[in-house]
Parts: sequence; C-alpha cells; structure tokens
Amino acid sequence: MRSILVPVTLFLAFSPLTGSSQGHEELNELELRVQETAQSFVKTLGSTLKSTIKTNGHEAAIEVCKTVAPNLANQISRETGWRVTRVSLKTRNPLLGTPDNWERAWLTEIANNPRPKNEQLMTTALDQSQYLTTLRFMKALPTGELCLTCHGKPTDIPTNVASKLRKEYPNDRATGYSLGEIRGAISITATISHEAKH
Repeated sequence: MRSILVPVTLFLAFSPLTGSSQGHEELNELELRVQETAQSFVKTLGSTLKSTIKTNGHEAAIEVCKTVAPNLANQISRETGWRVTRVSLKTRNPLLGTPDNWERAWLTEIANNPRPKNEQLMTTALDQSQYLTTLRFMKALPTGELCLTCHGKPTDIPTNVASKLRKEYPNDRATGYSLGEIRGAISITATISHEAKH
C-alpha cells in the first residue's frame, strides 16, 4: 500500500516567563495554540480518512489509523516540542494509546457522566515550578458515523473490516461504541522553560 503523506506545518515561539502579566498572556497564547493544534489534528485525520475510504474502501482506513495518525502526532510533536498523542480507555494499540493517571481519570469521568451531544469536551491542567510551566490539555473524540465502521458494534463493522482488524490487532479492545459515545481523546503536553524569579 502506498504511503499517505499529510502536510502539516506548525510554529511556536515563546519568550521566557519573566513577569506575572507576561506569563499570563503567554499561558493564554499557549492554551489557544494547543487547542488549535488539537483541532487541526482531528480535521486533518478526518479528511484523510474520508479521502482514503472514498478511494480505497473501508479496509484502507485501518492503515490510516495505524500509521498516518501516529506519524502525524509524531510530526506535530517534533515541530512544536510538545507531546501529542491519542489515548483511550479501550485501546486498539496499548503501546500508543494507554492513558496515564491524569488522562485516565478524565476519560473515566466523562464516560460516566454523559454531556450534551454538541458540547465540546476539553480539559486543561497547569503545573508551574520555578523553572518550568507545563500545560496539559485533552480534547475528547466522540464516535462519529465514519468511526462506526471500525469502532462500532459487531453489526456496524463489515466482515472484511472485522477480519483485518483481528489480523492487525489481536488484542483489540476499541470496538462496541455507539454513535456519539466518547472513544478517547487527543492529549497534548506542552512545557515552557523560564528563568527563575529573583
């Protein structure tokens, strides 16, 4: 199968957090850029999935999620210096998708407390020390109609797709979702180093 190239260019530049007002502005800017990056990731992956399915069928979508999605996350991570990944309580690839304690706690919370259908589910956490400011961000991934072909209930998944999933992911747990159900999240960790205050 030929490789799928996804062009993404992101730039990030911050000066040291030397004052409270400046630091507040930079944190707001950082959070905005992190949110935009998550949205861009989702949009790029979604459009790639749609075009791949249209051209090569639903089986080819498995390859997109297996290779293109992590490659895209790695590319963004390299360009920004952030940690960008997808996580889920029901992993398809536990080496890439297993959440840490903070990620797991939020995913569990939203799984047990359904929200309005059109609500954007996001969360942030901030950790500041003398030399580092770390912003953690998560954006929930609801199950759309396109997702059901690979992540839905057995009746939603075509036989050929189910067969390939069993072959590619013998320990797959990422199925059984219904339309609109949260199946995971984009998780971004961004750290800024700064000078100690005197």
